[in-house]
Amino acid sequence: MGAQDEYLRNFCILLTDKGVVPLTDPLQISVYQSLVGGMKRPSDLTAELGLSSSSLHFVIDKMSESGIIDRTKPDTDKKTVYYSTSAKVLASSSETNEKLKTISDKAFVDPLKNYNGLSSLANMLDCYTSEIGVNIDPLRRKYAEALADAIEMEKVGFEDAIMNARDVFAKLTGFNFTLFSSSPLTLVMTGDEGIIDRTPTLMQFVIRLIENASGRCHKITSIENFNGSDTMVKVVMDRCEKSEEPYINTTMQHKDTERFMMVDVDGAAGLMTSDVQIDIVDSIYERPLCITDIVNKVDAPRSTITSNLLRMVEEGVISVFYSESGSAYYGLACSILLKKSRPISADNEELRNVLDVIKDKEGSFMEGQLLYTLAYLKKLGFDSEYLMVVLGAKYMRATGDVSVQGNFDTYFGNMSDIAKAIGLSLSIVSIYPLTIGITSTDPKSEMSQAMTFIKGMAHQGLEMASSGIFVRSTDEKPEGENISFKEIYPALSMTPVKGVMVDDLSAISAPKKRTSSVKTALLNRSKKKSEQPVRTVRYITAGVFMALLLGVVLFGISMNHENDAGTFSLTIDDSIGATVYDADGVELASPYVFESGTSITMVLDEARDIGYVNSGVAYLMKPTNDKSYSLTMNSNLNIEPLVDISYLKDSRYDFSIFCSDKTIDSNTPVTFMAASEYEAVSSGLYVTPHNQIVFVITEAGFRIVSEDGGAYLPSVTRNNITFGLLDVIETPVGTNTVYIDDGREYYFSGEKVSEEFVIDGDVPTISLKPADDKNAEIFINGKLVEQDQDGGFIIDVTPGEDIHINSKEKGFH
Repeated sequence: MGAQDEYLRNFCILLTDKGVVPLTDPLQISVYQSLVGGMKRPSDLTAELGLSSSSLHFVIDKMSESGIIDRTKPDTDKKTVYYSTSAKVLASSSETNEKLKTISDKAFVDPLKNYNGLSSLANMLDCYTSEIGVNIDPLRRKYAEALADAIEMEKVGFEDAIMNARDVFAKLTGFNFTLFSSSPLTLVMTGDEGIIDRTPTLMQFVIRLIENASGRCHKITSIENFNGSDTMVKVVMDRCEKSEEPYINTTMQHKDTERFMMVDVDGAAGLMTSDVQIDIVDSIYERPLCITDIVNKVDAPRSTITSNLLRMVEEGVISVFYSESGSAYYGLACSILLKKSRPISADNEELRNVLDVIKDKEGSFMEGQLLYTLAYLKKLGFDSEYLMVVLGAKYMRATGDVSVQGNFDTYFGNMSDIAKAIGLSLSIVSIYPLTIGITSTDPKSEMSQAMTFIKGMAHQGLEMASSGIFVRSTDEKPEGENISFKEIYPALSMTPVKGVMVDDLSAISAPKKRTSSVKTALLNRSKKKSEQPVRTVRYITAGVFMALLLGVVLFGISMNHENDAGTFSLTIDDSIGATVYDADGVELASPYVFESGTSITMVLDEARDIGYVNSGVAYLMKPTNDKSYSLTMNSNLNIEPLVDISYLKDSRYDFSIFCSDKTIDSNTPVTFMAASEYEAVSSGLYVTPHNQIVFVITEAGFRIVSEDGGAYLPSVTRNNITFGLLDVIETPVGTNTVYIDDGREYYFSGEKVSEEFVIDGDVPTISLKPADDKNAEIFINGKLVEQDQDGGFIIDVTPGEDIHINSKEKGFH
């Protein structure tokens, strides 16, 4: 991925008091992983992670705002702040390899080899998530413990508890285990070929059953194959103290506002966190659209949509198709897996219903894992139906073959076989529009997820059989569902012709004007260096496509040519006002995309400071005259107006800077650079006007006056050039010091404060408000204070007496 990634492969998804939070900044992930091991001081984190204190301060602030990190002061008599986390991992990125892909391929080619019914879909889901690099072990563990807790276990001795757990385990999983040793507790489990990958979840189920029956808690210390067999596993466990999981209050639905999407691009999972890109994906999910239709659906400027389309095409998220008339259509080249679109729900009824059915049903452990996981994701605000559609489409691709195009009966036969195995029956309701009826053969079973799987399977099979693009609609019936398909854009194909290069297809007519059009820009943007094939960008006529397909299928024609044409984009902020000319003086139109080494001239309407951002630093561009700039395109370039902040230089404080060419939000990785180093690197102190952060910390004996003059602070953070000269004074006498002993952030005097600050001694009262949403009681010098409905409170000030603020969570049950 490039420097402006919006689609991120290194991620984890956390559950916090403020809802579900995606974590994509590698620095934030490192801080979180460090704090999972226990409470730490800032100095511990800076030493462990090799960070400056200013960089850590900003990272901690962002993570605190998201509810990931808590600040505490265990010793109220000291100023030391400790950081901790109670956030729980729901899913995360993981390493993948060819072995996992091979296992996944086998599961989809022959899903009924070891499993039947919905259990086969659960096995597909497990194999698929491992293949694309998604670790959902925390969700599996939650299911195993919830199911064990739903089963009533008789209170007995330790050895009897093991035997009773063995009986329950055999009934629900179809596997069995034997007691190898009681000290340490060692079990040998027998199952199928993939048993070792499922062992952590299965053993967590057994551990919880034993704990509920005997009161003894254990933890796994080792897992290994037994006697060299792939179907037997030896698990060693040590006894441990039961640890209470931190309580997470998920009732504050109005704060759960994060919006993101998990997608599969080129066989690897990642998170998409850009609102614009999510809206673009939503707009083209059902069918490819032209740029005008996308602009009408997405609430963003056309230039913003165009630049994001360029990036998404380059990264393989979107494919571009050209019709016989030359019109460009944009369709999905990735698979949507999950979309976080709603706040967390407080309703647990669906989860309870799943457990009530599964706990008494033989061989239902894997089925329950599928239903519980999807129900839990739904409770957390995810649209999980996408995942079942993807599984259905992947199954059809695994069992289908491009050589049988035009024969939908072959695909329908495959669909009918798997549908029957998972408890569904298929029928053709009508030929035009093609309508498939789905009914359940077991009215008592939960079949909605299976039906969604069949929808994805049928859609994929139809497009593979016909080379067309279809949209589907669903008509729900009391006995099941009818799915209807309507073909659109028959001259376009969603089936990639492997190895076909753009240059091998019909050429685009040369434009009359020398402009960088959207069509040409997208076409050029998709050309790749190295030996990788071009993205699925095609200019297709029906005749050209069928000729190419026929050559590939019948004669094995190889079309794997190299294309080493490098292209780069130029983006100019709208506020600058600039005109771009080529080497011949011809005016060019946006969006600007150029071949490597192209020389251009940019002329501003008015002279001003402009430049670009690279690695957190803004660089000033030097004009050839007061308004003209000569550029040679050897990289992507985003030009923005710059502001000189050298006026901030002052011996009474130090400051650090971070600059970005994109909007800074909670997912932006921020690394501060000291002003002296920043100036040496960039030959100036220039920043962008809207996407920068400046962290200021005073020297000993000095304080910064807050914006409303009510407080004297040791440090402040400013962004978006919201300040002029800082008001810095010597620490005044006759003041009171306010100590924030709980480490939380509060709003006071127009500032966000999280450490000690000073106020005038003659101030009778001060008002503060927590910056977070914790439901906590506030104590001032050990005494409980009354809070208003927003959590705000008033402190009576006694001259000469310091103030200590502390808090204690009320704790929901």
